[in-house]
Amino acid sequence: MPTTAILTPPVVPAAAAASSGATPADTGAEQHIPLHTLRGEQRVWADRLISAFHGRQIDGVEWSLKFSMAGLVGNRFLLGIARQNWDGIVFAALPRLLAIPQGLWLRILQDMDHARAIFFAYEPEEGMGAGTYRVYVEFMPTPDALRQHGVLPLGCGYKWHPATGREAAITTYRMRHLDNRAAFDRHLQPYLASLANPVARHVAADIIGAASAAADPAGFMFLEVDEADTRRESFTVTFRGADLPLRSHIPDLLRVASSFALPPAGVLEFFVPDEPRSIYSLAAGSARDGNEFMTVYYD
Repeated sequence: MPTTAILTPPVVPAAAAASSGATPADTGAEQHIPLHTLRGEQRVWADRLISAFHGRQIDGVEWSLKFSMAGLVGNRFLLGIARQNWDGIVFAALPRLLAIPQGLWLRILQDMDHARAIFFAYEPEEGMGAGTYRVYVEFMPTPDALRQHGVLPLGCGYKWHPATGREAAITTYRMRHLDNRAAFDRHLQPYLASLANPVARHVAADIIGAASAAADPAGFMFLEVDEADTRRESFTVTFRGADLPLRSHIPDLLRVASSFALPPAGVLEFFVPDEPRSIYSLAAGSARDGNEFMTVYYD
């Protein structure tokens, strides 16, 4: 069963690496990063999700770390599969294997008719020994259509508790077209200003600012997120074209943890020495329980 993801950093000539004392993270050697470090019942359910795709083509792995007054949640991971690689997956077996509620599965199947990718995710959850599973079905509107309409559906996320087969939430994602840096900044500012936690607000602004300095934010994915039956209302920015080394922002994440009354040392448990990954995306806003949160996604 695959329990690690393989990262392949830029290659550095072996002689140069040896003379400089470079680590494997610097040399281009394969690095095996644990998909999770869970134990007990949560490990069983996380590994069950992974086993569903044993031997299949996985097009990407994403991890995330979520901060809120409810706690620090790490070991969240997501496996992405592009449509062209669906042929090897026995989708008919997934409802039973992953205990997907029938109503959600029917909606997922309908969305898959128009999807360009599907994502399967696991998240530990306080008070839920099994944690939660999620399926995200992504449509990805064309640039011309997005430019014409301004905002279009990106897809839906379906969340459930596999131990009970109980539906947890259906999340909708809309993608916003912002055609230049000024438009991006104008649209972002009210979302940042709405964050009551000043540290989370400043760190979110700093990370997004660093990404905007590295790449044109007009090329980022700006998502508006909500759920019909909960108080969830948030935004997500995905940093296309920007490379933000995670290790450079670990001090920021420690500050965010402290601002939510979370032990900063807990943040470090989720990272490996010589952390090679990059921050890929950032989300913030009100969670379904109405409490404020901030999540960083890295790959």
